[in-house]
Amino acid sequence: MNELIIDVHEPEDAAPLIGQSIEVKVESINSQGYADYLWGGVAGQKQWERKQWYEILGDMDKVEDQLRREVQAHPEVDTALVIEGLATPSHQGSTIWTLSKAKTRQVYYANKPNRTSMSRVYAWIYDVQKFMPVYFTPNFGATCVFLVAAYKADQKEEHATFSRYFRDMDFHPNPQVVALMNLSRSAGVGPARAQALIKRFGTLWNVLNQMPQTLASVDNMGETTARKLLRKVGRTDV
Repeated sequence: MNELIIDVHEPEDAAPLIGQSIEVKVESINSQGYADYLWGGVAGQKQWERKQWYEILGDMDKVEDQLRREVQAHPEVDTALVIEGLATPSHQGSTIWTLSKAKTRQVYYANKPNRTSMSRVYAWIYDVQKFMPVYFTPNFGATCVFLVAAYKADQKEEHATFSRYFRDMDFHPNPQVVALMNLSRSAGVGPARAQALIKRFGTLWNVLNQMPQTLASVDNMGETTARKLLRKVGRTDV
């Protein structure tokens, strides 16, 4: 898979804008459980879900459920979220800003305030970033530029970024393992256990949705440690 695949429900401008630089194909990939954009790279496949601020502010639980389903449908694919647009805190909660369509001098203007607190949204984004990368773009054109840049970076065998500072770094940690370790360090889940859990269940989401007895079946895990891990992330049923 060398081309960038765009879902059929994305804006019509997506294919011509992205296709200026790389090969693209438009397919119904949402119906197959994938996110909005999909490609393969040196390190494997990646899928990208694009959301606008009105979708985030309108129903974070719905967005979170969609991301969870995409991760669970394709645990072998790295998933990332792109939040598009501009939103700021306001006295009423939050405000989404829209770029004017003027051809000469473009400005952002405020839409009707939203009652959803930006503090709550920022907390939600902070939690989502524990499971997948989250990126921000100001508008759809910038999203297309970003996706092209990310696609091209994923096709390279080596990257020079930070190489002058990390010359001795010669490992490629599984982001799912790293996320699990960061989340569960105080629960006694170190590198060996984290690797074993991800190897068995595929993703962090899948690990955190198991019962303690199931997690305890993994080598060196134990039911006590499994319960501590699940309770740490808010599981009250264990």
